[in-house]
Amino acid sequence: MKSLLEITVSILLDSGMQCGANPNRDILTVTRRVEHEGESFLTITLPSFSSAFERALDEGVWQPTLAPSFARQSGRCLPRFLGGFTCQVFDSRGVILDKPSIAAIRAIRQICRTVSKLFLVCSAERTRAAANRFVEIDSGLRSCGGSPTQFSDTFSKVSSIVWTDLLGGDQCDHYAQLRPRHGPGTTAEGIRGNKKFLFTSWPSRLESVFPFSEFGISSILNPDGFDRLLQVRMPAPRDETPVKVCFVPKTASKPRVIAIEPVAMQYMQQAIADWIRPLIESKGRFTAGHVNFRDQTVNSNFARSSSIDGKYATLDMSDASDRVTCKQVSMMLKSVPDFRRYVFSTRSTRATLPDGRLIHLRKFASMGSALCFPVESMAFYIAILSSRLIKRGLTPSPRSLRLVMNGVYVYGDDLIVPADEAPTIVSDLETFGFKINSAKSFWTGKFRESCGLDYYDGEDVTPVYLRQRIPNDRADVHGVVSLVSFANQLYWIGYWKTARKLRLLAEKLVGVLPCIDTRTQALGWQSFSNALSTHGWDKNYQRLKSRLLVPVAISRRDPLTGDAALLKCWRLIGIPFSPVSLKHLLTSVRFGNLALKRRWI
Repeated sequence: MKSLLEITVSILLDSGMQCGANPNRDILTVTRRVEHEGESFLTITLPSFSSAFERALDEGVWQPTLAPSFARQSGRCLPRFLGGFTCQVFDSRGVILDKPSIAAIRAIRQICRTVSKLFLVCSAERTRAAANRFVEIDSGLRSCGGSPTQFSDTFSKVSSIVWTDLLGGDQCDHYAQLRPRHGPGTTAEGIRGNKKFLFTSWPSRLESVFPFSEFGISSILNPDGFDRLLQVRMPAPRDETPVKVCFVPKTASKPRVIAIEPVAMQYMQQAIADWIRPLIESKGRFTAGHVNFRDQTVNSNFARSSSIDGKYATLDMSDASDRVTCKQVSMMLKSVPDFRRYVFSTRSTRATLPDGRLIHLRKFASMGSALCFPVESMAFYIAILSSRLIKRGLTPSPRSLRLVMNGVYVYGDDLIVPADEAPTIVSDLETFGFKINSAKSFWTGKFRESCGLDYYDGEDVTPVYLRQRIPNDRADVHGVVSLVSFANQLYWIGYWKTARKLRLLAEKLVGVLPCIDTRTQALGWQSFSNALSTHGWDKNYQRLKSRLLVPVAISRRDPLTGDAALLKCWRLIGIPFSPVSLKHLLTSVRFGNLALKRRWI
């Protein structure tokens, strides 16, 4: 069972057993259409059927125009495909039943979405389309800002109240709190690992706000550091290294757009992001608990409760980061000019596309910038508060903000807003230049989704996704880890026959795997009984231990000496991240590369 078709057929059989439906005709339909249309039927067409089904759940009726690529039942609105399942949710007229089958809802979504998030390399045509869309969206941003004056004025006033509360009157007081660091991935110059600390370029825009002598070397009193200060290049804005736009596998329909930042910009972006996120999450009077960057359960809990009482809507933004403009961010940060200077000095102004095109960016930043997520979250949050103030006819003030902030929760591009105000808020957001993903936004029925969790009437109907293709050998560590995780997740939702087949496949690649605890990061099988396979006794800690296969990051020789090594050590002191290897100045981890090693757990 290595092909996507075989997995889908097995999922259909398990779903039929759970719901008491005969899936034989559906299996014939899937097999025949895959023969004629290829795997795109599984990765693109089936997910579109699920989207139509979710829209019908939200609206309470299956419209005849939904899922046009599937034939309808004779004299009925419902499609023939998955008829044994949909009849447990909708009646013959297409109207949702008073008590639809939760098992059928879960099964339909599982059948259609099992491989919808498979990491696939898109066709060259789709990649070109994504590149053109990136350029078109950015070019279209020049017309943004033509929003009603009332909304712009309210947005500016709300921003002033919120950001002044966060940062106080003098943002320079926070300058010493900045602790720059490097991210785990590559950079626009192709520099990786420890070499990132050997800065050869420090843009003049960055130098005017964050001097290289303070942030790029350990100490100007260090002779090696002083030499590096004399040798570093400080290019003018027109000579800066642009961000490198690349397209990484996401789904078969479109790739994920990532803008890889230059090393110096990324270094200081991390400093600002690490400093501002805790302030927003826990200390702001108007943001704490409402704008989150680490805790997704806030949004998902509201999605679950709202699928029962319908109190809140779940909104999803489309092309979220690519539609936040420089003008909007500048307006938002007008009341905190020092912080605005920090932010814009680390913003890259140009981008190169894979086809060689160089464009001047009108958007604030794309995914890849450390400031993208916090800035877009605050922009969406303040825009929603502005919309609610205008609707109620209130003047922006700390008191009025406390009234309208209740019921608004933001996690990146996943938004929670009051359901009765959702149409107005959506209209205002789109007028201001943002765009709502209507296919993934819900507020009328009992279906809600937010932060990767989906609910209907309080029941979790989130499907289990296959993220990687079934591997051919154990050298494909990402594939093996994904396969084991996929089998375990199917086991927990009752797809036991499919899970059993996948377990046998995994054990053909890596040998027999033991039973493990759900908290263990090693490869193994989970169970309701929480059974454990043990292989010895730890005398030091007086407890059982197991020798298990663990995915381990691959290190490579990457020595760092002199002032750059001292700079790295200074930056690591007191940083509350994962423990640093004792060999961190000799080796560095190859980001994304894994190997399977046996370890005592």
